[in-house]
Amino acid sequence: MTYVAYLVILYNSESKESVMKAWAWRRGDEGNYCVQIENIKGKRKLNKVLKLLSDWKVISDGYNPKTEEYTYIFAKSFANTNKWLSWAEKFPVHLTETTSHGNEKVRNKNLIKKGMLL
Repeated sequence: MTYVAYLVILYNSESKESVMKAWAWRRGDEGNYCVQIENIKGKRKLNKVLKLLSDWKVISDGYNPKTEEYTYIFAKSFANTNKWLSWAEKFPVHLTETTSHGNEKVRNKNLIKKGMLL
């Protein structure tokens, strides 16, 4: 069974530019997950994202020449759901997971509260 991620663009109220955002969903088997990262502005941010997810497989990517932003989709298998949750809690981009019931759960709330995001 495949789950669909929703697209949402957040804007920085001070500069009116979009903020990097990640969406995740489970794909097929228990431990297979996809992460879609949107609004990656510029090559420097893109390189940071690619370095952060160097052990993930890139399954799709896109570029919007009007906004000069990249979107990437990555996939990885985890041994179990707890390993996934542990990884997601430490991921430094605002990460929302779409569950099997279609609910959205922010997985790294502590990092968001501390302002420790890219």
